[in-house]
Amino acid sequence: MIGFSKVTNYIFDSLRGSDPSTHQRPPSEMADFLSDAISGLKINQQEEPGFEVITRIDLGERPVVQRKEPVSLEEWTKNIDSEGRILNVDSMKQMIFRGGLSHALRKQAWKFLLGYFPWDSTKEERTQLQKQKTDEYFRMKLQWKSVSQEQEKRNSRLRDYRSLIEKDVNRTDRTNKFYEGQDNPGLILLHDILMTYCMYDFDLGYVQGMSDLLSPLLYVMENEVDAFWCFASYMDQMMHRKIREKISRICVCVFFFCIESQDSGYLYFCFRWLLIRFKREFSFLDILRLWEVMWTELPCKNFHLLLCCAILESEKQQIMEKHYGFNEILKHINELSMKIDVEDILCKAEAISLQMVKCKELPQTVCEILGLQDSEVPTPDSDVGEDENVVMTPHPTSAFQSNALPTHSASGARDDSPTQIPVSSDVCRLTPA
Repeated sequence: MIGFSKVTNYIFDSLRGSDPSTHQRPPSEMADFLSDAISGLKINQQEEPGFEVITRIDLGERPVVQRKEPVSLEEWTKNIDSEGRILNVDSMKQMIFRGGLSHALRKQAWKFLLGYFPWDSTKEERTQLQKQKTDEYFRMKLQWKSVSQEQEKRNSRLRDYRSLIEKDVNRTDRTNKFYEGQDNPGLILLHDILMTYCMYDFDLGYVQGMSDLLSPLLYVMENEVDAFWCFASYMDQMMHRKIREKISRICVCVFFFCIESQDSGYLYFCFRWLLIRFKREFSFLDILRLWEVMWTELPCKNFHLLLCCAILESEKQQIMEKHYGFNEILKHINELSMKIDVEDILCKAEAISLQMVKCKELPQTVCEILGLQDSEVPTPDSDVGEDENVVMTPHPTSAFQSNALPTHSASGARDDSPTQIPVSSDVCRLTPA
């Protein structure tokens, strides 16, 4: 990311004709700010040799997208056959993407969305699966419960996991009635599930932020075993997608924003969003809606990256008008917490995905990340032109519609041809503490 920042700052400073040295902040200063804002991250401050040149792409007209009502229990029940199988799975996912789920339905539907229950399973098969998973869970729980104090004294790893879990659990969603107060049973369950997860995946163990990911799951499931297996599935999804690699490559998707914003090429302010899936940016109830929409994996792969783009695009005007540098951007982004309209951001992110589907000039890296390289991403319900929820309207002030900027070579010479060089996947290295 440091190499990427060099390019974005260089282009920005060249266009406005100012001295780049007056806008650069040393990596050590940025690392200090990031460490204060996002505890638990270790930042490699070593400079990367060389840098890449990226142009801005005109994504065309911005469609206006409308959301629908949440899927009701009645609608869900209509799509279940006599043996308990879910019918029309693709259609159901589209409905969930469009409007989310009514709260009464979440306890059932989340198990399918997270992969705990197979979509084609019968009611009897799910009952057997739950029985099997219950036995497996309590066997793992017994493993750490049966460790004596003498044994734990000689097991520093388990001791460290327990210490981190106890600290994090005691400060997780304590304003939520489900977790408030002393000796709250919800806190005990959070602790026990996270300790058991250390037995399930001892290599990963516990990483700071996991309590944030588990909390909404336990709140919805109201069951220790179901919450554990949903959490395990969620973690498997995130690790399978190599989240740290995606974090470093988010800059590809938001290059249009970075080119005009000094020092923003570091993009450290996006890390918390991705590491704990926006958990601290939205209200607790909004997170339930946001996550279930993301779990549909519509309208494209890695939709959470486009949510980042939507948030940044919403704040771009203020950041640019006030000429924010890195420190100011970080402060501004952190202050957005609990002030973002989830439905508005979902609409904007979907609209961005529709723009990208129609764009013929996207860099190959972006196409691969979003799964656009082989075929167009289907829009839920129908094509853009026919969908009553999507209306194409021009947005002349959108950050996604600016004309492509001239590129500059590493030597500083201007090149008017729109050469595009993808950002390398290893431009940043982050490791959770």
